[in-house]
Amino acid sequence: MTATLILIRHGQSVWNAENRFTGWVDVPLNETGWAEAERAGHHLGDAVIDAAFTSHLQRAITTLQVVLRHSRSGRKPIFVQPADCLPQQDYALREDEFPVHLNIVALAERHYGELQGLNKDETRARHGEEQVHLWRRSFDVPPPGGESLKNTIERVRPYFEGEIKPRLAQGQTILIAAHGNSLRALTKDLENISDEDIPGLEIPTGVPITYRLRPDAGGGFEILDKHIAD
Repeated sequence: MTATLILIRHGQSVWNAENRFTGWVDVPLNETGWAEAERAGHHLGDAVIDAAFTSHLQRAITTLQVVLRHSRSGRKPIFVQPADCLPQQDYALREDEFPVHLNIVALAERHYGELQGLNKDETRARHGEEQVHLWRRSFDVPPPGGESLKNTIERVRPYFEGEIKPRLAQGQTILIAAHGNSLRALTKDLENISDEDIPGLEIPTGVPITYRLRPDAGGGFEILDKHIAD
């Protein structure tokens, strides 16, 4: 039995283009980001999705909605809030529908604390290149009031293990629209990337990354194929 996992970082945001630390500030996509989401949607149009997941931040939610709008599979998305977010409707999905899980805080971007909203070049000028590089690219040193990549992994991993991994073990096709650092967290475990190497992994905006997986004897997955969309 094989499964498919599709990861997509949100399209370029307004603050990406302005070179600002974004984190949990809920900024929208810019025109480039909308176009990236449209291209991703066309690329994934034939995928038959069994479930999709995204964070509570609009740039990821918007990207996912644009992608799903281009679906040619005939299946219809039903948007599902977390159990502790809103009163839940008593509704059983039909065979031609699939759940889209919204507002998953565990999948959010790394929180940049006091750096959020600051221009990265101006921050380097104020604090020094070495200090800013440590905050941005070290594995376990958080910026003031924020999260390190290690902290981000520690909140992403349990959600993946509890909610997404069992679906993959059943051979499902799963789509996750999230953020650079939360997708680094997922990729670290999936590809067994070391603590030293994972901060250097770059995940482009708006580009689907598709894994074909097979469960292995150790409870993880063997990667049969990895495709990064052109």
